[in-house]
Amino acid sequence: MRDPVGRHTRRSGEYVRPQQRIYLDDYCRASGDFFASGTYYHQDVLRGFPAGQKVEAELVPEPHNPWDARAVALDVEGQRVAYLPAVSAKMWHDVIRGWNTAGFAVYCGAEINAWEGGDAKCRVGLTVPKWDWETLVALAEAVGLRVSWEAALADLTEAQRTLLRRDRGYSPDERVIRAMQKKRAHHPEFRWGAEDDGDLTERMPFWYGYFVREQMREEARQEEELVQYARSVRSGLLRAFTAEVRRAREREREQARLLRQDQDDRALRLQHEGRRVSDIAAELGLSPKQVEAAVSRARRAAGITVRGNAGLQSDRRRDAAEAVRLKRSGMTRAQVARAMERSADTVDELLKDGLFYAAPEDHPERLALARRCLGLRATGLGKEEILGRLGVSRKQALRAFRDASLLDAER
Repeated sequence: MRDPVGRHTRRSGEYVRPQQRIYLDDYCRASGDFFASGTYYHQDVLRGFPAGQKVEAELVPEPHNPWDARAVALDVEGQRVAYLPAVSAKMWHDVIRGWNTAGFAVYCGAEINAWEGGDAKCRVGLTVPKWDWETLVALAEAVGLRVSWEAALADLTEAQRTLLRRDRGYSPDERVIRAMQKKRAHHPEFRWGAEDDGDLTERMPFWYGYFVREQMREEARQEEELVQYARSVRSGLLRAFTAEVRRAREREREQARLLRQDQDDRALRLQHEGRRVSDIAAELGLSPKQVEAAVSRARRAAGITVRGNAGLQSDRRRDAAEAVRLKRSGMTRAQVARAMERSADTVDELLKDGLFYAAPEDHPERLALARRCLGLRATGLGKEEILGRLGVSRKQALRAFRDASLLDAER
């Protein structure tokens, strides 16, 4: 009578070897090797092989082993020579049984080795590869252990599944383990440890706990992906909002620029009409300084370049002389302002400058202030310090500074 989930007879435990073979060497990446266990009890068989010989070892599960219900033996040429260590056997037992049930005997490469024992006798052992964990998991899933575990999990209540997850599958609530153990006959793909193997947690199939932890890792990964997605959506919305705010600010700046440009053009046009700075300021709702700045910007935008100091002095003298000429021709100041496209305030200053430039001696107070300013400039003082030392209003001090430049140019 065959065991329906293995290749062992139920009564005798005799192993019936499947006809097909699967070689772990074709799938696993070895990360070293280790000495198999139990070789001490199989020296007679092992001594039949020369040391260093490469052999093919079959992994044989022993569900009826009286010392370890999840033992995995190693057979070479059909003879028992060793065992996997108990920790490894716990992981490999259900995997090997699954492949046996599917009709495959599982083999791996191994090597016979010999050394001198403590009793001076030559001992023979078996070295097997250390298989990589990823391949073991892949083989377990390929043989259907994950599907079987999901079926076993479905037999539990929601409360029991919660308790199983709470301890991440390492040390679940004993009530849950007992519930799974009672239904172990429904899921023969998994082998429980014998009573002598320890408490219920130790006897629970290895893959029960592993798949619980794997599921929790997958759920955590999915949750992290959701969190990352939410963050990316939030970040995208924030970028879109920030971009919209930036565009709105750019539109506001553009509107402000257009309004200022319109204001500058109006200021320049009013000046050309001969309006005073104070009148322009009142009409546009600006201060006199803002009007002057607006006119300056408008002149630059119109392509009227600002000339150097010498050029400005020459232009000033020319404009002053022109203002005097137009005034003497019978024009009113407003008419002169319109003719020269200057404000009335500017024309007033040009007329005063024109009379002074024509005959400085006729304006002794202004001439004296200009000479005093010229003397201060000769000492190397800065402009602002000179203006402060003149002891007059800033408007008069600036005019004296211009006059000093004129006197200096005429020397």
